[in-house]
Amino acid sequence: MKNGYRITDAHAHVFPDKIAEKATEGISHFYDLPMQYHGRVAEMLENGTAAGIDHFLVCSPATTVTQVHSINSFLASCAAAYPMCTAFGTLHPYAENVEADFQQLRSLQLRGVKLHPDFQNFPIDDPRAYPMYEMIQSSGLPILMHMGDAKSDFSHPYRLAMILRQFPKLRIIAAHFGGWGQWKEANAILQPDERLRFDTSSSLPFLPPEEIRKLLSHFGAENCFFGVDYPMWDYRKELERFFALELSDSENRAILSENLEAFLDESYS
Repeated sequence: MKNGYRITDAHAHVFPDKIAEKATEGISHFYDLPMQYHGRVAEMLENGTAAGIDHFLVCSPATTVTQVHSINSFLASCAAAYPMCTAFGTLHPYAENVEADFQQLRSLQLRGVKLHPDFQNFPIDDPRAYPMYEMIQSSGLPILMHMGDAKSDFSHPYRLAMILRQFPKLRIIAAHFGGWGQWKEANAILQPDERLRFDTSSSLPFLPPEEIRKLLSHFGAENCFFGVDYPMWDYRKELERFFALELSDSENRAILSENLEAFLDESYS
């Protein structure tokens, strides 16, 4: 806990120890940003807990179709070993048998699906991804979708708006306030919706508090989750940035833990 609040990091990337440092270096090169940590689970738990994090939503996108099963097995093992971790599995829309991959994800009791269109090299609204969305929609599981990128428009907010129209029951967490580096576009294109949620990850270091408060006002504090984007940012500094927003007590409680808990519970209602 921190300042009397129970806190969940709604966006944490983790990797097996033997590849964690290499994977984190790859993220660093992709975004040309330094990483604060190395992507290991034990490191996340140690530093996050010391900063006041009580729970972690862990994920890791498959950048190739051959990685899906091994990544999902790893994430399931994290959730089994650490009660303070909730795991979202991964899928790749271009896999030959995405249905079998999804069945494996469900059998491992993973709580959602993480997709990163820019790492996985597919536009969000590619029709080849539609069978995958249909399966996820039918299951009621949510997608944690990376949003926004300077190198491509694969995860541009307008593409997400298209998918939301095509799949009226698909539940999505739009990471990075709906568009990393494209916050104005996200604000203009994406509207609050009972299916659509947002996380704060990789946004607080780039935007002044008044801009963050405007995004929270537009999307609704009740629709937003606190996320750190481990291993990118320092846990203590991210919490300092969040509390510097000087939100109300009810807004803090909602964003820091209660909203995500309620959203995940809906998957089983």
